[in-house]
Amino acid sequence: MQRQTDTPMDVPDTRRVLTVLSLLYSGMLVYASLMPFDLQPASLTVPDLRDLWRGWPLDMDARISGSDLVSNLALYIPLGWMATVRFLLNRRGARPLLSLLAAALLCSFLSACIECLQLVSAFRTASAADWLLNTVSGAAGAALAATGGTRLWAGGNRWLRTRWYAHPLDVASLTLVGLITADALAPYLPTILLKEVWQSLKHSHFSLASGMAEHPWHWWLLTRVLVYSVLVMMLSAWGGRHRTGHKLKRLFLAGAAAAMLALVLEVSKLMIASRVFNTGNVATSWAGCCLGVMAGWGLEGRITARRKVEWSIAALLAYVLYLAWSPFQFTWESERFRSLWPSPVELLPFYHYAMGSELNHARLFIQSVFFQGLLVYLLRIRFGWFEHSPMGVVLAALAVGTLGLLQEAGQFFLPSRTPSATDIYCFALGGALGAWIRRPPTHGLPLDGKPPCDREKKRPYSAWNAP
Repeated sequence: MQRQTDTPMDVPDTRRVLTVLSLLYSGMLVYASLMPFDLQPASLTVPDLRDLWRGWPLDMDARISGSDLVSNLALYIPLGWMATVRFLLNRRGARPLLSLLAAALLCSFLSACIECLQLVSAFRTASAADWLLNTVSGAAGAALAATGGTRLWAGGNRWLRTRWYAHPLDVASLTLVGLITADALAPYLPTILLKEVWQSLKHSHFSLASGMAEHPWHWWLLTRVLVYSVLVMMLSAWGGRHRTGHKLKRLFLAGAAAAMLALVLEVSKLMIASRVFNTGNVATSWAGCCLGVMAGWGLEGRITARRKVEWSIAALLAYVLYLAWSPFQFTWESERFRSLWPSPVELLPFYHYAMGSELNHARLFIQSVFFQGLLVYLLRIRFGWFEHSPMGVVLAALAVGTLGLLQEAGQFFLPSRTPSATDIYCFALGGALGAWIRRPPTHGLPLDGKPPCDREKKRPYSAWNAP
């Protein structure tokens, strides 16, 4: 009897996906590390070469910020992991040790090329220490992949495809949990120093009154109550439809899970530098959980599926615009308007994220792409927009990009906000993904009354079929 392997049946497809993801991630690293591409080879001097070797850990007396250390150690882990799994899925087979070494060398070579190019950049600083930390990061990712990466990749693909085919809401609810976690723990500066933890405790708001005073009432309503009530209703629908008698039980379980998530995240902030515990976050999140339980039970069977999708679209638009325009103190200042007008280099795609080079920018990128992709996906379900046109992806990108343009234009009149073209690109990318992703097959007609059709072959969708 032939032994069953961990490699999925569609290995060629997964290999292509890994190859594309590895190339895209490598291109992103090069793009972000060399922004704004002001390479001047004639400017290289001998002192620059000497400074190349000054930095921790090559110079143990050198100072390094915690965020730079975490960034350098985390940046190449995904590339090392994906490259190792890709080598392991080679047609001829590959040994784990050889795949690990090849992936580590690939990460080291890419980092060395980037650091060499940064030597002739006016805005970037080359460092052999960065190259060393990036090499360690790539090797760590490769080691993780060599100890079971193929099984994780195959199992993850199988689970994701099965869930998306049968219960796409489960995937969306997990993504929302991830975004809530990322938002709570930003700016990702973990600490184990008792001194810093004690400082966080001293500045924490254990009084509900002092905690609520940190933000206006509408901030708590939209960012805590609304978000957690939606999360409860999404978690209660985990696994698809269930018998009515179990609905209330599932709502209570979902509410308890969301409430525990809010409490754990708030306590975890004590281990994050510059973050504090706030009782107001816990109280309003729990209020949202209670609202989600009551709304889920009260609206069950009393509201049509179309109306639910319409309310979801309205809530999503309100949430996105609120995050962009809060605190709504619009003023007209001509001098500020002219000072904020972007220069040509600031119009480069993702310029602000690349120049910032902070993990928090990764959170903002994923958040913007996810919410806009979800918005377009809901519009497809309810109204059939971008669904049956061969240019649906382009039209969705233009429409949502225009929404992002209007949002950033409004920030010119907000003293506490800074507009950036990067957010517009994120909106357009999210809209394109929302129109591009395949809808799973439906039983009967969808909400727009039109059967979903493949754009190229004009036939009903078959989930995850190869193009």
